[in-house]
Formats: sequence, C-alpha cells, structure tokens
Amino acid sequence: MGRGGRPGWKALAVTMGGWLLGGCGEQVSPSVRLSTRVCSGTPVLEGVRYLRWRVTGVGLEPVERFTPVEEGVRGAPAVASGKGRVLEVRGYTDLPVSGGRVVAVGRSHASDWSATPEGSTVDVALRRVGEYTRPSLDGDACLELAEARAGHTATLLEDGRVLLAGGFQLDSEGRPSSLASVEVFHPSRGSLERLPDLSAARAFHTATRLPDGQVMLVGGEVWTAGEAVPLKVAQVLDVAAARSTSVEWAHARGRHAAAVDASGRVLVVGGVGEGGRVVTEAEGYDSTTGRVFSVATPVARVGMGAQALGDGQRIAVVGGSDGVTLQPDVLVFAYQEDSFVPVSGGGVLREPRRDAALVPFGSGERLLYVGGHASPGEALTDTLLASSEMVLSEGALNAGAAPQVFARSGPCAVALPDGRVMTLGGRGFGSGGLVSDPHAELLFPGKDGSGAGVLGMKNLERPRYEHTCTVLEDGAVLVAGGVEDDGGERATLGDLFVYTPPPLD
Repeated sequence: MGRGGRPGWKALAVTMGGWLLGGCGEQVSPSVRLSTRVCSGTPVLEGVRYLRWRVTGVGLEPVERFTPVEEGVRGAPAVASGKGRVLEVRGYTDLPVSGGRVVAVGRSHASDWSATPEGSTVDVALRRVGEYTRPSLDGDACLELAEARAGHTATLLEDGRVLLAGGFQLDSEGRPSSLASVEVFHPSRGSLERLPDLSAARAFHTATRLPDGQVMLVGGEVWTAGEAVPLKVAQVLDVAAARSTSVEWAHARGRHAAAVDASGRVLVVGGVGEGGRVVTEAEGYDSTTGRVFSVATPVARVGMGAQALGDGQRIAVVGGSDGVTLQPDVLVFAYQEDSFVPVSGGGVLREPRRDAALVPFGSGERLLYVGGHASPGEALTDTLLASSEMVLSEGALNAGAAPQVFARSGPCAVALPDGRVMTLGGRGFGSGGLVSDPHAELLFPGKDGSGAGVLGMKNLERPRYEHTCTVLEDGAVLVAGGVEDDGGERATLGDLFVYTPPPLD
C-alpha cells in the first residue's frame, strides 16, 4: 500500500494500454513509472477520483483522456511515435464538468518515443498542488542532501535534473567551511546522485548553464584560516560526459552576478575581491570559443542582480552598492565588437536597494526586482524593503505597477513558466534582529503592463536564507538547503522539498 491508500501506488510501473492514435507515426505504448512517494504533506492520491492523461509533442495534436484512478497507468493513451513527447498527469477530485478540482500534477521530461522492441520508459512524479512536499526514500524516510549546504548553486540541466554544487557549512560554533561536493537531484524519481567533487571548494559563486548544456561555475570564496579568499579559476562541468575543464579569469571574486546572452556569452560583474574590496572590473566569456575577455565599462557593485532582457541579446545589471553608496542606475549591456558594451535602455531605480531578487515577470520584456534592503552595507532591520520595482525592456521603470511584498533581504525568487513569480525565505525581522524568514508569496503580472498582484502562501516549515530555488520542467519549485537562524542559534540545513503551484488553466 502506498501513501495514497491504494494498492500499488507507492511506485507504479505498468505498460500503457492503447486508446487513441495521434499523429501519423507508428503507435507506441511506453512503460510509465508514476511515482507518488512523499514523506510529508497530504498523500498524493487522497481525494483523487480521476486522472487526466495528456500527451503533447512535435507534430502531434494533443491527446487527452480522463480515467478512474483505480485504472492506474493502464488508462493512459497510446500515441504515434515521434520526438519531444511529454506526458502530463493531473489528479482530479471529480470530472471537471462536475466541478472537479485539480489537486495533483506531474509531467515527464520531453523525450523521443519509439516503437522498438526495447520500447520507451516515461517517469512522472505526481505531487499535490499548493503544498510543500518532501521526496521519500524507500520506506518512510525523507530524502536528504548528502551534505547540508548554504550559499551553493542549483542549476536545471537539459535532461531535467538539478545540479547542486558547492556552498558552505557552519560548525557548532557558527564558523563556515567551504564545500566541494556536487550532487544531482532527479525530480521524476525523487532521488539524489553524488558526483565527483569540484576541483576547488567554493561558496557564493555563480552557476550559468551554457547553450551546449554545460554549467560554468565562476568565482566564489573558500575559507582559509578563518578568512574568505576569493577565487579566479572557474570550472565548466559537463555532467552528461562526466568531465570538467578549468577556465582562469583575470580577477578573483565572490558574491558577484553573472548572466548569459542568447549566443552563449557570459557577463560577470562586481562582487567581493581580494582584501574585501568591491571588484570594479567586469569580464566576459565566449562559450563558443572559450575566450575570456575584459569589459571596458567598470561595474563596482555588490548585492546586485543580472538578467537577460527580451530576446536575450541584452543583459541588465540592476541595483547593488559600491560598498559606500547604493547604486540606482540600471545598466544594460550588449555584445558588440568582441566585448560587452553599455547600450541605451537603462533607467534609474525609484528606491535603490541591494540584495534583492531579479527575475523575469510575465514575459521576457519585464523584470521584477523584489525585496532587498536600503543600506549600502549589511542589512539592518530598519532598512528591509517591502516593495518591488519593475524593469521594462525599453528601459522605463514602473514602481507603481509592482506589488508590495513581505519585508526581507535576500529572498529566493523564481519565474514560473506561466509568468508568475514565487518568492521564498530570506532574512527578515525578528526579536533578536535579523533572522531567517519563513514567508512565501506568489506574484501575478498584470495584463498589458497593468498593476500586478500578490498572494500570500503558507509559511515554510523551516525558515531559511542562502538557500536555492529552482523551477523544474513540470513547473514545480525545488528548494534546497540554506541557513536557519532564530537570532541565536544558526544551523545549515540539509533538507530539500518541492512546491507545486496550482495550475492556472
């Protein structure tokens, strides 16, 4: 018996039965593994009466079918073989025509389905919507990171897995030590796989997925004799081929920002360098040639955000501080004549801030700059901001259309596929000063540039900051690690959980 209370639903693996042929290829019935294992929250199939199966793909008209939950995966439709097939499964309390609600959602990685003797296998993790759930190991134990970590990076890979790299741990006396460990989360299986360690331990680095699928880890810091030492050697990981290469930059830095344009060129700006100085020099990397190049325009900032705009040919650098003064100017760069150069389209923040979250909002034409604080140095309780600002691709700033949020610095924010933005955690108010924040929100973009809205969500079970949030292929959000701080004790977290937003359709 699985947690859904029905035989066989703990980890199903049954061959799909034929029902409807879509497209013009040969009919294929892949083996479907539908996982409903969780160790927290509502059992996935509780209250579910019907499953909706929907297959999409290249050259295929969507194929959809509702079946009683008792049929299990035998009710899934068969379709024509072809490329880019995706199977989405939804659990309903009743048929939609009878007022049924969606309470569970899962979606497979896009793959090619073929009618070969070996066949195809499709993995789908079905999760409750609107809840924080933790993947389960065999039995009732919850899945945990191999090492508790914070200040790490989490990168969605081309195959749908998530690469978790580096970070730091706090010992019993609150002293940090950098990590070199790497692990990969498999969303459809709810499992973790340990990979070889990095060539150098690092925390507060950046991780950028390049167009060829490799991931570039730039900079960061390692603690030596109690001091944070910035790094200048980057490591490019090819997870699929299980190999890595090193790239040396001109300047060592950590706590910087990086973004990649549509052609695979990476812009790296600001950060903290040797001696604790704010790094002024910006640099670039061309992933097609492996060339590191200098950028003539100085960007002396820390606590800023960097994000590609619009069609990906321009990169915006927003907010931050030079260590003494908050920087209100929005800088926009484009690659021209072998380097990144400033172009028109910037603006000025109405409320300068640092350590805010910068994410696409509604479309690639708008960015949202969320939260942060109004101090040029470390955050103070009276400088936390409960506001956000909109950065438009044409350069105009519209603070009035951006929603109010819970006041906190360093929130984790991600853009969902449907245009919404989800924020989780950060550092907020507490009786002892700044503490880990438990708040979570869903921010809704307005239509045609109109006002946006915000919906408060259930608080996190354990508040945290310096954690990661990653949007999975099925639209769910993976949250991993972080620091839990109640104003007295601090602890590095080793848990991970998934939140599946309710679908809009």
